[in-house]
Amino acid sequence: MKKNIRKLNKEKGATALDISTGALIFMLFTSVIFTLYLQIYKQSSLIKIHQDAMGYVIQICEDIDMEDYSVTEDLGEYKNSIIKKINLPVDKYTLTLQQEKYIDTHPGANDIVKKIIVNIKYTFDDEERNIQIKKIKVKE
Repeated sequence: MKKNIRKLNKEKGATALDISTGALIFMLFTSVIFTLYLQIYKQSSLIKIHQDAMGYVIQICEDIDMEDYSVTEDLGEYKNSIIKKINLPVDKYTLTLQQEKYIDTHPGANDIVKKIIVNIKYTFDDEERNIQIKKIKVKE
């Protein structure tokens, strides 16, 4: 019995236990690194898509500032023209424009200020997200 133990202690080769332990540790670290890489990639993709959507919203708000007040009367036609003007990819983003009276306290008040709501929706990782900005347009 003692001879067998001494014989095992003198051998310098790798046993099956050593190989399986090494493979298990390698697979564990590989899966952790892959998971971290995937999460970083998803976050950077989300930031890029959100950045593009915010850029489109800002372009729309700047264009509303440049347009005449009468454009707020027909936002459907304006929506179609602005989509073409800023090259909004309609397969990725959905644009909605709404208008409201800024102050509705007096029924006979002149229509000189309107609130325009710019909303862009997009989908990322099967989750719908949106950016909404409220813009005031004053009749000059």
